[in-house]
Amino acid sequence: MESEGADTARLVSRPRTAAEARQEVEFALYPLSCSPDPRYRSAHLAGVWDATLIASELVGHVLHHRADLSRDCFLVCTLSCGEITISVTDPCDEVLPASPVSPDARRGGLEGAGWWLVHQLADQVDIAQLPEGGRSITAAVPLSGP
Repeated sequence: MESEGADTARLVSRPRTAAEARQEVEFALYPLSCSPDPRYRSAHLAGVWDATLIASELVGHVLHHRADLSRDCFLVCTLSCGEITISVTDPCDEVLPASPVSPDARRGGLEGAGWWLVHQLADQVDIAQLPEGGRSITAAVPLSGP
């Protein structure tokens, strides 16, 4: 984990499974859980479930749908005051819906449920096309506390 200043830290990893992505997010949030300040510990509790679920969904999607198994999936967790941002690189160029619809069994089951869930839990979701192909998906997850 590298520090980018007094209030920001970044963790970069290459998870091979959604479970590894969840562990990386928990590690990124760990400093909050060790703080003597109860407000920081509260922020950890508030954000850990949403952030781990978002990382799991994004990384799981990439690993399930990537056609080129030689291209790695990168996970970047940036912890800053009030939020954690989770970015996942995806070698796929498929266009994702900007405003996903809620899952409905009458419309084909749970397809798209993970993307819908990411949008429900994150304050902001951005998709950026990468110059070498693929995309980077970034979700900002709010943390309560200072």
